[in-house]
Amino acid sequence: MKKKVLYFMPDNPMSGKAGNTTRLNYMLSYFNENKALDVTFVSLRDWGMWKKEEEILFHEKFPNIQLHLLDKKYKKSFFKYLFLYKIPYLFKINSIDTTSYILRKEFSEIIKKSAFDVVLISYATWGRLVNEVSAGTCKIIDTHDFITAQSRHKRTVGKLFQDEISILKQYDNIWTYSVEEEYIFDQFTNKKVTLMPVSFPENFIEKKQEFKYDIIYVASDNPHNINGIQWFLKEVLPLLNNVKIHIIGKIGKAIAEDYPNVVKYGMVDDLQEFYSHARVAICPMMSGTGVKIKVLEALSYGLPVVTNRRGVDGLINKKNNGCLVSQDPVEFSESIHQLMNDDVFYEKVKKQAICYFKENHNSKIEKEILDSIFL
Repeated sequence: MKKKVLYFMPDNPMSGKAGNTTRLNYMLSYFNENKALDVTFVSLRDWGMWKKEEEILFHEKFPNIQLHLLDKKYKKSFFKYLFLYKIPYLFKINSIDTTSYILRKEFSEIIKKSAFDVVLISYATWGRLVNEVSAGTCKIIDTHDFITAQSRHKRTVGKLFQDEISILKQYDNIWTYSVEEEYIFDQFTNKKVTLMPVSFPENFIEKKQEFKYDIIYVASDNPHNINGIQWFLKEVLPLLNNVKIHIIGKIGKAIAEDYPNVVKYGMVDDLQEFYSHARVAICPMMSGTGVKIKVLEALSYGLPVVTNRRGVDGLINKKNNGCLVSQDPVEFSESIHQLMNDDVFYEKVKKQAICYFKENHNSKIEKEILDSIFL
């Protein structure tokens, strides 16, 4: 008999190539290929901005997964929307909770109808969806990030942390991608914490590469990426002389000014084209928490990465991992210049990237962990 799994993530796997959707597609691919599992994927139509054609694409890409999209009911009724969504949100008990009474009710009805063996919820902010789950169901929270650290500029950090931990304690297994967060969750929840390796296929090129792109930067337009690229353009770019920067993804929309030697592509269909033919990847990151998917993606190609301290958050090894780290603009630019001009140094860093990735982020390691949980 197949094990029944309910997987919730509010995002739309058919839109964009940000780190969260990359991760979502990996998990959906794992579930789709595993014939021993009966999987239902629940997402939010308004949050993920689902289009009808994307629903069709989902069924084509993941034919073995049932798709269930939840809508905001009563949106056309002002008073029902006000009293069932808006007012309760103002008086919510948990400061990081983004669920509503209606959403929790509908979610519990889905669970009760199918008697799921495992419920996997993404993000602590949606963690209260399992409030009505029966005791016999295995509850897993895929944290993705440490919410308290994301909001550390607020004065109520103690309250945020307490609320986040209280949500995590509802679960039988807490997933994290960061060694720092693994330590925190393990210390304060007294629950099973699983460090997920975040794997990608190995895309290493052994033969001599043709470098069509000096530097690439792949990113979404979240606030941390915007702050990072603004720092880079202001502080580092003037020090790079004729090095050309190729910027891919929604982050390009956040760059209003045109810069010499900066090429913006927006969303592209084939990231492999850029990763396979780039000499260096950058990840200017002055804030944010958790492992950076774009860093791991670059390392999966054996591509050296120049980044700031926040760019190596979550990585098991902080040194000799294919990343050159600096907070100083001059050192950041010098690292790029050395990788561009010193072939011996370049090959050394590239080998470090390949070695680190093979040891810590290959698909076999993660598949073994997932199989031990779901099979």
